[in-house]
Amino acid sequence: MPFITFIYTIGKKRFYGKYVADYVSDDHEGLDDVVQPIVLKGVNAFRKQKGLSPINHVKIGILSFSVDNFVPCYSSEKEMVCFDFYCDEQNYYEQTIYVNGQKISNK
Repeated sequence: MPFITFIYTIGKKRFYGKYVADYVSDDHEGLDDVVQPIVLKGVNAFRKQKGLSPINHVKIGILSFSVDNFVPCYSSEKEMVCFDFYCDEQNYYEQTIYVNGQKISNK
């Protein structure tokens, strides 16, 4: 199960995130471009719940990409609360997104 850990900034504030998936395609222009729309979706859903206006852009900095076909590299669900943003994507159509430990979305 591959995962991407990253930092993202909104304005001048920095946050930490993790994206966990069954598969990350090698057909992309950068891991930051893979993560950015997912972060925008989750953050904007969170902002909507709080009565805030949506944002159009976040800056993404990739910290690591981990994948191994022979040794599991996943963590327990307890780690979710350690990240400002956490996305668990079991398949392309089923994402569970947490912002600040709060479940936001699962579509």
